[in-house]
Amino acid sequence: MVRRTALRALYLVLLPVLVLFALLLVPAVVVARLGSSGRAWRPETWKKVSYGSRYFRSSFRGKLGEVVDVIDVVRDGLILLFGVVAVACLAGGLLALLFDIGVPGWLSAWMEGSLVSFLASDLAWFPAGGRLSFGGGAALALVGCVALVVLALGLSLYFWLAFALGEATRVVLRYGGAATLFPDPGDAIPGGRLVLCQISDLHITANGREPYEIEEGSSAWPEGVPRPDTAELTGRLRRLVAEIAAMNPPLVALTGDMTDLGEEAQWDELEAALSGIPASSRVLMVPGNHDVAINVGTSPDPYLKKRAEREQRFIDVLTRVERGPFQPLLHIPARKRARRRLRAIAGLYPRRLELEGGIRIFGLNSNRYRSRFVGSNAIGQIGGGQLRRLARALRRGSGPVVVLLHHHVARLAGPISLNDTFMIAMDGPRLLEMLAAYQQKNPKKNSALVLHGHKHLAFFGHYRSKSGGRVSVYAHPSSTLGHETDGHLDGVARFAAIRLTDEGIWRVETHPLRPARAATEAPPAAAEAAVS
Repeated sequence: MVRRTALRALYLVLLPVLVLFALLLVPAVVVARLGSSGRAWRPETWKKVSYGSRYFRSSFRGKLGEVVDVIDVVRDGLILLFGVVAVACLAGGLLALLFDIGVPGWLSAWMEGSLVSFLASDLAWFPAGGRLSFGGGAALALVGCVALVVLALGLSLYFWLAFALGEATRVVLRYGGAATLFPDPGDAIPGGRLVLCQISDLHITANGREPYEIEEGSSAWPEGVPRPDTAELTGRLRRLVAEIAAMNPPLVALTGDMTDLGEEAQWDELEAALSGIPASSRVLMVPGNHDVAINVGTSPDPYLKKRAEREQRFIDVLTRVERGPFQPLLHIPARKRARRRLRAIAGLYPRRLELEGGIRIFGLNSNRYRSRFVGSNAIGQIGGGQLRRLARALRRGSGPVVVLLHHHVARLAGPISLNDTFMIAMDGPRLLEMLAAYQQKNPKKNSALVLHGHKHLAFFGHYRSKSGGRVSVYAHPSSTLGHETDGHLDGVARFAAIRLTDEGIWRVETHPLRPARAATEAPPAAAEAAVS
């Protein structure tokens, strides 16, 4: 009797597990593996198709990644689901046996024409008005569980897909069209006093890893250049810092993506490499999407818990790296709930500082968009509250203004790209209009400059509003990985020196990193950053 009961229990447990495994888990794994990025086992032909085109990668694979994330979320809960179904089947059989439960006639008639009729006879036979055996009770519980599971999975998948794909739809609808920048090589004129040095998009890794986008294949590293592992990246950064220290700038600005995935070990590597910044220089650091918002393909963040942890980690590092005096004063929010902690951290921006000569510096957090999936992690948003605080600060003074953030604020002149929707801050035009209005009040005195990184693109240009206001904008490439064109990095490390002439014109110099063997030689002349 015990043996028969044990075999029947095993039979009841294995059957639903195997059926659900075949119907749900296997297709989910196959789709997730095919759609996920950079798997080592994937054939080279498929990899070339996936990454052969910049347009294909940015416009299609991002949306596919959202679907893959949804499948991964559902897949991760299937093991627990199988266990619950098995326990429910056993409990149903025991309840039927202990309480001598009967079967209504209508239920028996329905069962005869249903999927249950294909199961074994001792599980599927329900005599009308009769009593359920252990197997019959378990089968009845199985039918109920399967029905509920199918309904729950259908609803869950629907809501996850609606949320993930709807995220991209909302961005497109709210985007509203980006402002346009035009090349401005006329601003690159000799002279001017040094205001700050900018480094951006360092993508520092840890434990010998290469940056995520290079490992998964979306960015190609040039041949003949040492691979950008942890030692190479930190070595490049130390040499950049040494050259910056020789210039002794009033301010060193880091415009986001200092780390590759915002991990604690990566921040430790960054702090060690930045230790060479001279004590006389102030340091300002604004977050990038790789610092606080990145969610790799198989690690979505539906409840923003990982986001809150990354932002908290960034603030912890900022308290040790930032050199002010900046306003508002830094504090570490001690909030338990992720959303409340994120709201508290948001109040720390914009960071404000005034340099000698009345030059006002503002650091913005352009990562206010709450990304939960990999396809939307690069979307920028400054946020209405932060822009209102910036507007109040601008009204309280006058003089040259520099605004630093991570995301692009406008698109380059030329054909419109869908990639712009996921790279340019949605409220970037609002920021430019605000600065243009400020500049127009006193064109000779209130010159405005926006510095950012993000797309690993070098560009110096200007934005002109309809009312006549003018704002200079400089996009800095990756200081460790270089300038990127159609998915190919040039591997040239560089930093930018920002100068202001007596006429109130902003000048940008890009300083490529000298080869290590020539580190003791005289520094080469700076290259003007009039990149078209």
